[in-house]
Amino acid sequence: MLRKRGIAMMSLALLAGCFLLVLPTRVNSQFKRAVAGVFRPLLGLSDGASRQWDNLDFLTLSKADLWEENRQLRKELQHARISLLQKRAMEQENQTLRQSLGWESQQPWQMIPARIQVADPFNWWRSLYIDRGSSDGVMENTPVLCPQGLVGKVEQVEARRSLVRLVGDPHCRVAAMLEPVAAAKPLRAAHGTIMEGPQSAWNPRMVSFQHLPVDVRLEPGSQVVTSGMGGGFPKGIPVGRIVDSRPAESELFVEARVILGVDLNELEMVWLPLPQNRKETDAQPK
Repeated sequence: MLRKRGIAMMSLALLAGCFLLVLPTRVNSQFKRAVAGVFRPLLGLSDGASRQWDNLDFLTLSKADLWEENRQLRKELQHARISLLQKRAMEQENQTLRQSLGWESQQPWQMIPARIQVADPFNWWRSLYIDRGSSDGVMENTPVLCPQGLVGKVEQVEARRSLVRLVGDPHCRVAAMLEPVAAAKPLRAAHGTIMEGPQSAWNPRMVSFQHLPVDVRLEPGSQVVTSGMGGGFPKGIPVGRIVDSRPAESELFVEARVILGVDLNELEMVWLPLPQNRKETDAQPK
């Protein structure tokens, strides 16, 4: 029975093919369009279903890979942020270096730069190490400077590094004076000593200016510089500014609080004048 049906279907198909072959071209085209119009909606539904299936398959795969993709994006974002921070740090370092070089060229001494190797973040010990030593011509008691003013002095020297004692440490007292515009008496009467103060323990930038005559006018904001007395530091190096003043316990002198011009926690580079080597001497013809 099934065999007979198959033969019948094949016969009908052959007859339909022969029928299409003998039809005129115009009628044949119209017939094909009619048949296509009947089956086109079914083909469209099939294509749409296929596309929807592909979309569902894509969504399923995206959910499976979502966490991995998110992790990769976070990693790339983190790398971009680190690169940006490094770029900003380099720009800041270059700007600081340009300012330091401009300041160094205006100084009367031949100086060498030094980078800070180790520093106490809280300045409890008020000292730091620099990457210059005896092989660079550094000697004990060499002043240590930066564009903002006096940093300290070299206390110990090794071949390739040195220990610097900072201003305000009990072992680094500085002979200082008021600038001429701030002194009511002759400069010799406006001298004093910069040393550790009562507030230096919790604020390293706050030091004490002691042994000042009682009749010296101390105005807040007045500039304090090195006096050059005692041979410890060259004269005229900025130290800091007056905050306020009061009579000393002995009442024979006045003492003042001074805020240092150098923020020791922000230091990255310092400068050291070479001993007995001034630029004017180097410039003289031999």
